[in-house]
Amino acid sequence: DIDDWMKYTIYQGEYEAKGASSKTCKWFWDIVRNEFDQETRARLLQFVTGTSGVPSRGFSVLQGNDGNIRQFCINGVSKDFTLYPKAHTCFNRIDLPVYSSKDELREKLTVAVATSATGFDIE
Repeated sequence: DIDDWMKYTIYQGEYEAKGASSKTCKWFWDIVRNEFDQETRARLLQFVTGTSGVPSRGFSVLQGNDGNIRQFCINGVSKDFTLYPKAHTCFNRIDLPVYSSKDELREKLTVAVATSATGFDIE
């Protein structure tokens, strides 16, 4: 349920002030909701959290690797830090660069999720 996913997402870094209303985050959720199929959404969740499954009680009880509840987190970073999204599965956090276009975000996010599924990492 994407509405539940969005409701229980926290925003840090470059996105802390505007949260879901920041341009890049709007694009992110639009891509997840309208362009990614169920399998790609599961891969994105796997990429960020280490598990492709949603807890039966929803994202409000999403756990980190340590067993503690850790909400899904979108952390805004500069493209000087990384060109591609980076995941921190221990913290259910994705470092998402501030992109200048939705096309750029789609391309970089798709590559990051696809390469993580094959066991490769992007530096």
